[in-house]
Amino acid sequence: MPLEFQIPGIKVANYTDKENITGATIFIFEEPLLGSADKRGGAQTTRQFDSLLYPHITLGVDAIVLSGGSAFGLGATNGVVQFLKEQGKGFGIGNFRVPRVPTACIFDLTIGNPVPPSPEKLYEACFKAKDYITEDDMGSKGAGTGATVGKLYGIPYATKGGIGFAFSEKETKDGTKIKNVVFAVVNAFGNIVEEGKIIAGVRKKEGGFLDFVEEGIFHPPKYPEDYFSSTVLIVGFTEGKFSSPELQILAQCMNSSLASCVKPAHTPFDGDIAIAFSCNKKEANFFDVFGEFYKLTQKAVINAIKKAESLGGVPASSSL
Repeated sequence: MPLEFQIPGIKVANYTDKENITGATIFIFEEPLLGSADKRGGAQTTRQFDSLLYPHITLGVDAIVLSGGSAFGLGATNGVVQFLKEQGKGFGIGNFRVPRVPTACIFDLTIGNPVPPSPEKLYEACFKAKDYITEDDMGSKGAGTGATVGKLYGIPYATKGGIGFAFSEKETKDGTKIKNVVFAVVNAFGNIVEEGKIIAGVRKKEGGFLDFVEEGIFHPPKYPEDYFSSTVLIVGFTEGKFSSPELQILAQCMNSSLASCVKPAHTPFDGDIAIAFSCNKKEANFFDVFGEFYKLTQKAVINAIKKAESLGGVPASSSL
């Protein structure tokens, strides 16, 4: 993996709070981007997501926020809205503009202190946004700081999750190179599987992981407050020019890919959301990008797990 990867027209900022074990990841767009979302499972926590559903009058958004803190984290987006307002960004006429910032949150309040990200912290983070990403932006950073996976028996038997990404630069038949990148905040109820092997999830007391899907174990949890603290958030960007309906299918593609590496995915306890954005830079083959998004989603999920660090008494896969 190269040391740096640039996403055309996009800046990324991570706010990481290791003390309270929470955080947020902010994507700020140079120009409004067209995007579309696919929501699965039964536990979403979102704000202003109508702007990602076709048809919507704004036809684009100015930024997107992925945050910890559950419903409390939604309010932290006000800091990003204030930053964009000061930059003159948003939808409107003349000098009056309203920044469009869809937000999706994970539940991470039971791993550390129940202190969600604040508007002030996200406002400050916007000034540190950069136009490239590195391996250091993965793992227990940003929105992935408080992420955990494998919560059949609650946090005491879970494994640390995180945020990961994967990218490609695919050359088309005419020699044009199309950049694609997928981010995943992995806070799943289920286990994480790589090449058929569980690499993170519900830990057994005697060691190893419990394949509770195979064994058919779905009985009531010992820690019900943790049972519902799950969600995977996926965001994909492509340089390709695509319509809202096409982006909807790309979002569905990423959620379908998620089901190949999270077992089970899209449960009643997960608020799995995938969002596909077009950077609107180059003509691209839709099916090529579909294939790239499918592969990159799997890699992003695995990278999130492998780069995670142990926090709040929850061990990372790398330390087991």
